[in-house]
Amino acid sequence: MITETDGYVELIHYLTEQLPLFEKRKLPAGSANYTLRDVLEEKLSQHMMALFEQNDIDQDTRLDIVREADAIMYDLEEILSSVLDNHPSEQQETFIIEFVGLVKNLFDQRLNTKG
Repeated sequence: MITETDGYVELIHYLTEQLPLFEKRKLPAGSANYTLRDVLEEKLSQHMMALFEQNDIDQDTRLDIVREADAIMYDLEEILSSVLDNHPSEQQETFIIEFVGLVKNLFDQRLNTKG
């Protein structure tokens, strides 16, 4: 649906360009009571739920979106594997929120051109 598109490839390039934001930033355990992995999972889930609520989507398309979201999470875990268990900084969390919003925009665009 979107993981094979130029837009998604560009998003992954954007993420890799931002990797310095995630390097050498292991924060003390008290900085956040959750990990970067937690933020990724929560924000991606929230955006997918919003996508379902905002669009009239048939069951097959919903399943395709869930599979795509799993693939996206896998890609994010691969790229950020060395820092997933770190507590995120405010800048890291802000970036993840922005990035996941851009992923949702790709889904929105795809659904609007599909229908």
